[in-house]
This record gives sequence, C-alpha cells and structure tokens, in this order.
Amino acid sequence: MVGDDLLPLHVGASGFVAEVCRRLNIRSMVNNLVTWDESQWKRSPGTLTVALIINILINRRPLYRVWEAFQHLDLPVLFDEPVVLEDLNDDAFGRTLDRLYESGNLKLLLHSVALRAVHLLPLGVRSVHADTTSISLAGRYEWTESDLAYQESHPDRSLLNITHGFSKDHRSDLKQFMYGMIVTGEGLPVMGSVHDGNLSDKAWNLEMIQQMQQSFLDPQRVVYVADSALITPDNLAKMAEHRMRFISRLPETYKLAEQLKERAWSKDGVWRCIGRIGESATSAVYHTQSFIETLEGRTYRFVVVHSSAQQARKAKTIQKQLDRERAQLEKEQKELQKKVFNCREDAERALQAFLKAHRHSPFNITGDIAEDRVVVRRPGRPRKDEVPPTRTEYRIQLAFADPDDKALDELHAKASTFVLITSLDEHQWPDEEILREYKGQTAVETRFRNLKADPCIVDHIYVKSSRRAEALAYLFLLALLVASFIEIKIRQELTKQSRQFLVPGQRMTNRPTMSMILTVLESVLVVLVRTAEGTKRILPSNTDKRVHELIELMGIDVSAYTHDRSRQDV
Repeated sequence: MVGDDLLPLHVGASGFVAEVCRRLNIRSMVNNLVTWDESQWKRSPGTLTVALIINILINRRPLYRVWEAFQHLDLPVLFDEPVVLEDLNDDAFGRTLDRLYESGNLKLLLHSVALRAVHLLPLGVRSVHADTTSISLAGRYEWTESDLAYQESHPDRSLLNITHGFSKDHRSDLKQFMYGMIVTGEGLPVMGSVHDGNLSDKAWNLEMIQQMQQSFLDPQRVVYVADSALITPDNLAKMAEHRMRFISRLPETYKLAEQLKERAWSKDGVWRCIGRIGESATSAVYHTQSFIETLEGRTYRFVVVHSSAQQARKAKTIQKQLDRERAQLEKEQKELQKKVFNCREDAERALQAFLKAHRHSPFNITGDIAEDRVVVRRPGRPRKDEVPPTRTEYRIQLAFADPDDKALDELHAKASTFVLITSLDEHQWPDEEILREYKGQTAVETRFRNLKADPCIVDHIYVKSSRRAEALAYLFLLALLVASFIEIKIRQELTKQSRQFLVPGQRMTNRPTMSMILTVLESVLVVLVRTAEGTKRILPSNTDKRVHELIELMGIDVSAYTHDRSRQDV
C-alpha cells in the first residue's frame, strides 16, 4: 500500500513535450501575438495553447474534455505559471482559439516557431517540399450566427469554408478543409496554411510562391519542390518574376511531355544510369536524359526519368489503356466504314488522315479502299429494254492487329517514364540531385500521414464555429511542428553519436519516428514525495532506460519531469 506521503502519477510524454514547447518559446510567442488583458485572464493564452498542444500529441480529447487529459498529470511541472485543473475548461480554450483567430497571425505564429526550430537544430535549409492534403470531417459545419456577425464587422477577413471539394481521402461524401504545408528535407514544417475545402492545388502554389517572398526562406537560394500542380502559366510567370528556383513534374497535359519521352526513347536517345536512390536492394533503378526546351515562352531544363519500379507496376494500367484504345478504335472503325465516297481520291485522303491521326497507336492499323458498282435508278417506270446506268462508290475498309512485342515494350517503357522540369543549372545540379530532391517529396507526404494516421494528430474538430475550427486546425499544425522537432533532433543525435535506438517491436534504428518516440515515453511514471520541506519529484529506478536515452538525446534533463516551474517568473 502506498502511503499518503507518496503519490505516483502516470505522466507519460507530458513533461517531455512541455519542455520542448518551452525550448521553442511557444508560450511567450502566443502571448505576444494575440491581444489579451492579463487582468481578465486567469491563465495566459500562451499557457492554454501549450496545454492544447500537449493534449493533441498525447491524449487528443475534445475541448470540453481536455481537463480529463490533465487530471492525473503534474501541472506545476508542465506550465510556467500556476495552473489548477479548473483552469483547463472549454470556455478558457474557446477564448484562446477566438484570440488566436482574431489576431490574424496564425501563419506567422507557425512560421516564427519554425524559425526558432531551424536555429535550435540547426538546419541548413537547401530545399523545401510543398504539397496539400484534404481533411475530411463528419458533420454539417455551417457558419454560426457568431461567425456571420464577425464577418460583417470584419469584411476583410474570409471565414474558413468547410465544404465539399476534391477529396484526397476519397471521401467525396464528407465536407473538408485543406491543409497546405512546406517542409524541409528532414521533414520540419516551416510554412503551413489552412484553406477552404474546394481550394485547388494550383491556386495554393501561387499563394505560396508569393508568401515565400516574406518568409525567412530565400526563394533565390532555397529550391521549391512541388508536384505537377505547380506547373501552370501563372505560376511559371510568378516564379520567373521572383527568380525562384524550383523542381517539379511536367504535367502529362503538356504535349511537350510526350515529345520529350519520344526523343528519349528514339534511337538517338542516350540514357545515363543514376542507379538506386533508395538504400534498399529492391529500390528502383533510375536512368535519365536531360533536354533544354522552351515552355510558356521561357527556357527550362527537362529531365526525362525512367524508373524500373514503375515499369513493373504499370502492367495493369497498360492493359486498361489498351482496352480503352481498342474500344475507341472499333467505334471509329464502324463510323468511318459507313461513309460513302464518290471518288477514290476523297476516300484515300480520309484513309490517310485516319492513319496519320493514329500513327502513334500501339495497334497495327491497316486500311484499303473498296469499290462498289451501284445502279442509279431514275424516277418513273424504266423502259422494257433500258439498261440502268451505274456509278462507282468507294468505302474504306479498316483492320487492326494487337500490338507486337516491340510496340508493347515501347508502351511499357514510356509508361514507366516521367518528365521533371527545373530552373536549376545542370553543372551545379546534376540529374541525380534533381531526381533525389523530387523524390524527397516523401518528407511532406509523411507529415500528412502523421496528421491523419500515424499518430493521428488531427482526430476530430469538436467545435461549431468556423473561426475556432480554423484556429484549432493551425494548432494541429503547431503540434505537428513540435513532434517533428523532437523526431529530427533525436535522429540528428543518433547519427552524430553513431548509435541506434530500440523502438517498439524490439527493433534497432537510428531513425525512430515521432510515433515510436511518444510510445516509449508513454510509460513514464513520476512519484511525488511529500516531506516537511515540500514536495519532491523523482523518476522511479525501474523507469525504462530508453526514457533516459531520449531525454539525453533531446538535450534536456530529468527536470522536465521533476522541476516545479509554477513558482517562478518566466
């Protein structure tokens, strides 16, 4: 039986996360960015923001139940001002979200914390990776009377429109909002934004191109990497205006993409073997060719890339493509063979036009002209001995055979080929570096998975107000930034020390994920020892040694769990 002078608390990762928020200076940044009256607030909006971040990363309770996540935690250790459980109520959190939204500084808050993280790690930002994703929500999410009243009094502010749009979650039945994110190659979010559910990626990229001019990222030095939605006439013009360095994929909708593939696979094409980009022995093998061409009136470098992995994956896609093309050919064949021509020359021209239009078809198409003698009957009853006149009509006869082995090989080759477009010089950025940076898009894709699944940072948005929903969506991004900072810092230290870490599943790695790290920290127990001199906090001797490893790798100490901070002015 534990005596009254000993109180064990299962605090998990709370002290660890709180200390990282402290290092990132989140509390003071929020307090400086929002408008608030200290005499009217029991606890500062900065402290309440840190509480929400801890809740998002560890417990993910809705606003009206956040207090439950803290009822067994050690509040004096977590916060830099005196906090009691009653302070962590939904009204206080709601006011905090209101102030964050009204500040109009949510993007700036995220960007400022990111800048501090870049300096603390430190990171030399050579390139950034940009993309968007949709977050599907169950519910109506219509603007409240309060939202409409706010918009009427603030006509310069647009309310977040949670609505139907193109769903990247394949949930067209649900309303959604959009996240846009820019991360470093290591995966640290440095810019993020929340948008209406029907925003297009093309419009978002244009907005990011403009916003990068006001960020700490120098667009003339940092390479902007994005998917094919970046390549539009407007975006290319804006990037040229700002002399912005970029890498993207040329959309297949541009004829130039097919032309470059044709050139690469012609008999004059010379492929350069890049080899494997990934570390696995089963990773794809890449070959490239570079071309200088003009697009939208400007000269760019294009890198045609062939992937062995794509060639293996494209078999079903190619068969579907052949089935569709066969069906289309059969339809056109019936229509053309119905036509009647009065002279051979017209029929020949129509046949040649058809063959030319389908000259790139993998099917072997042949055609011929058939002649028919047709009796021309005049009006009225013919004379008994009259021989009716005739005329010659011409029809086209078509036939097509399945693609031969050579044509199929060419189809598979082209299907496993894509084209990259860049403004970077070949001497400073060889093909391998261009491809490696583009493949680095997995950094932003991974962060979107963290938001949605592993761990699920965005679980549910239990608020009705559009303004609070938008503010909370930004806090999800801020929580992701905190978790990313932890992951990157620990990976950096493991690499620096040439060490590996034992993650759940009894596997050693030098690249633990944020989910693995938080899972290990879930076990942390703190014992409060009440003495005449006050309360003393200790970590039990049987604490998982990996917890101490993580504390050391993070560059903090056990005071993150044992020091009462509420009694000091910070």
